[in-house]
Amino acid sequence: MYAPSRVAHSVDGVYELGLAFKRLTLLLRTDVQVLSGLTWRRVGYTVLVAAGFALWTALGNWVRFRYGLSPRLLGLADLFLHKGWGCLPVFRVYLLLFFSQMLALTIADNLHVSRVPRTLLLVFALVLGTTVGSAVVMASGDYLDWPPVWGLTWGGLLAFVYFKRRRDEELAVALHAAQLAQVDLKKKTLESDLQVMQAQVEPQFLFNTLRRVGDLYETDRPSADRMLENLILYLRAALPQMRTSNSTLGQEVRLAQAYLNIERIRTHGKLDFAFDIPDRLVSAAFPPMVLLPLIEALALRGHNLVRDRGVLCAAALAGEGSLKITLTRTWDSRPDVAEIQHIRGRLKALYDADGKLELAPLQPSGAVATMEVPLVPG
Repeated sequence: MYAPSRVAHSVDGVYELGLAFKRLTLLLRTDVQVLSGLTWRRVGYTVLVAAGFALWTALGNWVRFRYGLSPRLLGLADLFLHKGWGCLPVFRVYLLLFFSQMLALTIADNLHVSRVPRTLLLVFALVLGTTVGSAVVMASGDYLDWPPVWGLTWGGLLAFVYFKRRRDEELAVALHAAQLAQVDLKKKTLESDLQVMQAQVEPQFLFNTLRRVGDLYETDRPSADRMLENLILYLRAALPQMRTSNSTLGQEVRLAQAYLNIERIRTHGKLDFAFDIPDRLVSAAFPPMVLLPLIEALALRGHNLVRDRGVLCAAALAGEGSLKITLTRTWDSRPDVAEIQHIRGRLKALYDADGKLELAPLQPSGAVATMEVPLVPG
């Protein structure tokens, strides 16, 4: 049993230490942020460590007097046994020591001294904190008869574990930031490729269509008027998208419809097409310049609709978090495999595993392309 006065003295010492810490924190944080990172969580960990060491010491004390065993295997416990200290007084000693070390390391961690290695600065802070903590212990009325090197050793080990763990966390955060930057760079590259694609496709399509309009005016003036009207509709849908990297399914469908109307006139009405797009999916987000190039690669390259009639159908369906577009053509034609692979690569770069494009034959003739992207309601 410990004298009530001794226990009361220990409680008062811990209480006064808490008040001193609060005053010092307010003082230092008003002018210089040398205590940046000194949170109540860190203080709580310091208290828990001190309590653990105090319990460890008290356990060694109990083993010695109960069984007469040497507690040297218990490490630091033998340094306090002959004093007969209990858990609470020893807790105060450990708390003063570890708190001084923690405070010194926190201040050193926030200092930026030129030409002084950070590791050397932390070691100096640890030694200084141990010295100050030992002096405070002795000034509080407790006789420190164990070498301060023990406190320096254990404090150094605890500090090493803490700073190593924090460095690992900082590296993980830096790695995550680098990955995000890489994804952002890839996205910007895709947007640049999209603008280059639009700059290459639009003039070629425009010049070819204008040439066809001129030819039709010599042979079929009504068809030339309709092609010119559809070209205007196409440009109204296409030009706003050349200044943005975002689009919707409705915008891409209108662009494709205007394009296919021109192709239908060119093929003398032998190309029929139909789009089945639910109203609730019209405003859904959709990657620009994907649907129209897919239609070209699947149906409009390498075909001969001047001789044969064909039907192209497009349907949109919403699944669980996904938007599925199905393109079906009913005539035989060799698809542009290189362009389809390019579109598949764009979808993978934009959506990773959530962006898919599959191609399958249709019996007795034709092909089906199924594209799937994440569903983002507009």
